[in-house]
Amino acid sequence: MLALGCVLGVIALWSMRDGEARGEGKARGDGYSAPASERECDALAREWIEERRQAHERRVRARASSARSGGGDFLFFLHVPRTAGLSFHWCFLKPSFEPRDLCGNQYTGVKLDPRHPNCSFLATHDDYSLVERFVEQPRVVTMLRKPSARVLSSYEFAIEVAARSFGQRPSAAEKRVQTREVWPWDVLTPHIDRQLREYDERIKVDTSKKISISDVYANELYTSFEEWVEMKIVKDDVHNGQFFQVLGFSNNTDSTMEPRAAELRACALRRGSNASKRLMEYAKERLEQEIDVLALHERLDESIALAAKQLRMPLSSSAHFVDPATVDAENLKSRLAKGLAARKGRGEDVDIIGFAFRFSKLRSSQLRKEEFRESYVNVLREGVSTTCGVDKGHVHIWPMDAVSEDWKKNTDGFHVMTVAFVARNGEDAGDAYDDVPDNPDALYSALTSGDAKFFQRVIAPNVKTDASYGEFELSAYGRASDRLGASTVVAHPLSRTVSEQYRVCEAGQFEKYGRLRSNALKHITERIHGTYDTFSARGRKRISHRLISRVDELNFLDYELWAFARELFERRLATSAPLELLPTAQKPHDDASSSSLESARDA
Repeated sequence: MLALGCVLGVIALWSMRDGEARGEGKARGDGYSAPASERECDALAREWIEERRQAHERRVRARASSARSGGGDFLFFLHVPRTAGLSFHWCFLKPSFEPRDLCGNQYTGVKLDPRHPNCSFLATHDDYSLVERFVEQPRVVTMLRKPSARVLSSYEFAIEVAARSFGQRPSAAEKRVQTREVWPWDVLTPHIDRQLREYDERIKVDTSKKISISDVYANELYTSFEEWVEMKIVKDDVHNGQFFQVLGFSNNTDSTMEPRAAELRACALRRGSNASKRLMEYAKERLEQEIDVLALHERLDESIALAAKQLRMPLSSSAHFVDPATVDAENLKSRLAKGLAARKGRGEDVDIIGFAFRFSKLRSSQLRKEEFRESYVNVLREGVSTTCGVDKGHVHIWPMDAVSEDWKKNTDGFHVMTVAFVARNGEDAGDAYDDVPDNPDALYSALTSGDAKFFQRVIAPNVKTDASYGEFELSAYGRASDRLGASTVVAHPLSRTVSEQYRVCEAGQFEKYGRLRSNALKHITERIHGTYDTFSARGRKRISHRLISRVDELNFLDYELWAFARELFERRLATSAPLELLPTAQKPHDDASSSSLESARDA
C-alpha cells in the first residue's frame, strides 16, 4: 500500500474542505496576481515544471522500492467533471476493487489520512496537485472530452441541478446526493438557484408574470448560454478545466498546497507566450508519461476495454458488490431457514428456492399505499405460481407479506421471494410452460446462471405487470431443502463479470438520471406558460456556430490538449494486445432518452 506524502497541517486542511467547497473560506489562490511580465511568467513556468519533474522522479523511485518490498499499487481516478467520469468510476473501476479497498466518497473534500489511507482506490474531482502529496507515484487514470461539448454539458447540468428543487437548497433530510457540494457545482449552481428563487417569488405575487420558454439556451428564466460562457465563475471553474486539472493548478486547488496556482493559470492563459507554450508541452508530457490510463468520452467503450488491459483488471473477472448483494444473501438465507423450519414442523417434504430481487422503477411512495402493495404482491405471486407449477400459498414475498410492517424499512431496496416445492406422491406438482422451470432444480439452475432476463419471462407471461415496475433486477439466490433427511440452507450473492456489471450499472444510471431530469422538467413546467423542451441533441443544434466558435476560442488550452489526447489514445489502442469487449449496450430510441443517457454518462 502506498503511503501518502504529508506536509504540516495538511490533514486538518483537507478535512476542512467539505465546508470550504461551499464558499466558506476555501483558499483557491484568489489572493495571488499574475506576474507583471511575460519574462516573469516564463521564469515561473520553467521553475515550476522542473520542480514537478524532479518530484515525479522521486515518487517513481519510491514506488519501485515499495514494489520490491511487496507494496501495492494505489489507483487515483482524476475525475474531470462532465466527461463520463461517473460511468467510468462507478460502473467500471469501483466494481473491480474489493469493498475494503475503496476510499469512500471523497468528492466533497479528501478526508482520508494522507499518511495512512487504508484503501487502494481513490476518485475525486481534485486535480493533479493531489498526486504531489503522495510519497510514491500512484497509478493515475483520467478521462477527457471535446471542450465545447463539456462546457455545454456543464451549463445544462448546473441548471438541471438547480431546477430539481427549483432554487431551494434541499434540507439534510431530503438530500440523497451531494451534487451541490461537489466542485464545480458548488460554484455554478448557486447562481442559477438565485434566479429561480427570484422568479418563483415574482409569480407567487403575480401569476401574470409567468413566462413562456421557446429556447432552453436563451430565455428569461435563467442566464442564457451566451452570457453564461462569459461569466467569471465559468472562466475560472469550467473553461480550460481539463488542462488545469491535468497540470494541478485548477481553481479548485487549495493555495496552501499550490500557492502559485492562480499565477500559473494566468500565465497559461497568455495565448502564444513562451510560458503558455511550455506549460502546454508539459501537460502533454504528463498525459503521456505520468498518467497511466487515458480515456476519452467519445470512445467510452473502447476506453474501458483499453483501461482494463492497462490496469490488469480483466473485464471477465468477477465484479465486487458492496451492497446490496451480500446483505441480501444474508437476509435470504435467514428467510429460507425460517421457511424450512416451519414446513418441517408440519411434516412436509419440501424444497424451497429463493431469490432477492427488485424492479428498477418501483418506489416506496407506491408501496406505502396498501391497495398498490397488495396488488403488487398478488401479481407476482400469481405469475410465479402459474409458471413454476406451485400453489400460490407456497409463494412468499418478504417483507410485503410479513405480519409486521418491516416492508416500510427498505421499500426502495431488494425484496425476497421464496418458492416452496412440496412433494406430492413422490413428484413435484407442475403445470408449467415449456420455456420456464417446472421443478426446483431447473429454477435453481437458472438462478445460479444469473439469467435476469429469464426471470422476466418467469414472471411476465402470466402477469399484467404495471409499466411503472421497471426492469427486473436479481441480487442473490439460495435454496433450503429437507428432501434427503438432512437440512441444507445456502444463499449466494449474484455473480457478474465486471463487463456485465458495467452494463447493468450503466442502465441503472440511465434510469436514475432520466428520473432526475424528468423531475427537473416538471418543476419548470409547473411555473411557466406552455411546455418546456428540455436539453437535448435536437435543442443543441439551435446554438449558433458563432457562439460555439467563441467557446472554442475561450478553451484554446483544452482544445490543444484534447487533440493531443486523441492522437495518444489512437497510438495506445493500435499498439495494445487484443482487447476484451463489453457486451452490446441497449441504446435509447428517442431524443429525450438519449439526452438522459448522456447526462448519466457525463457526470
